[in-house]
Amino acid sequence: MSATISPAEVSPHLATTEVIFNKLLVAVDFTAQTQQVLKTAVTLATCFNAELLFVHAAYPTVYGAGMEFVPADAYDISLEAAQSKLADLIASEPALQQIKHREIVEYASTLELVQRTVENEKVDLVIAGSHGARGLERLALGSVAETMLRHLHAPVMIVGPHATSFTCPFRSVLFGSTLKLTELRAAQYASGLAEKFHGKLTLLHVIEDGPATGIELALVEQRVKAELMRLLPSDVDLYSKAEVRIAYGKAAQEITSVARDEGASVIVCGVAENARLADHSLGSALAGVIREAHCPVLCVRSHSA
Repeated sequence: MSATISPAEVSPHLATTEVIFNKLLVAVDFTAQTQQVLKTAVTLATCFNAELLFVHAAYPTVYGAGMEFVPADAYDISLEAAQSKLADLIASEPALQQIKHREIVEYASTLELVQRTVENEKVDLVIAGSHGARGLERLALGSVAETMLRHLHAPVMIVGPHATSFTCPFRSVLFGSTLKLTELRAAQYASGLAEKFHGKLTLLHVIEDGPATGIELALVEQRVKAELMRLLPSDVDLYSKAEVRIAYGKAAQEITSVARDEGASVIVCGVAENARLADHSLGSALAGVIREAHCPVLCVRSHSA
């Protein structure tokens, strides 16, 4: 991430706006991360008094290669099996008895079903898990998670392989920034959540080129800190404690390291419109952040629907 930024790029900012999550969509794929995703969703629904929509994209179980026709009863059996499995998952979490929730199981691609549900139900937040496997540069989060980040306008909270449950979400919010105007919406979420829960807000910019020296270093850091603060509402200090930090090194490594130092309960990152995870800047670091973070990562696209 470079600190070479045009001041005009970050001069506008959004006013303080309360973040309200009335409907949360939980993408269920029954992988190893599902239980952690469930616990995260329950905590958030409790905090916001929100409704949970559990969504699972089913597909028929077919035995034998090269079958061009799938019997109708295979669809029925697979759909019933998926519905039963989802019901068992929900029954395993007693807290859901006190939370309004629904289950949606249909034959469709995961993205198609999630996207349709987000639009039809006016979902405020999507929660999904990620295996975060190493060595897959463009699919480091798994193809489904990457596709969600690229195509869904609703914010997506990704629960990575090392993310643990939180009982006090947003008590400490870390906003990883590239100092781009496209991060204004993400900055609004970060500051709004810190305000709502009276949490600490840490703004972090990582300079990958290595530190300068002397007067140059002081000027660079002064400028970066000023531009970070311009991303936030002017009255943010009235509601939460905001701290600006600058780190040097690899973005993903530094973001996750600072998140641990700050005891962050969530990391907020902006996702540029049509960005791929292998793109330069924070996009390329995002997969690494999710893979290594000890907390969920809230990914916010630059424009709403």
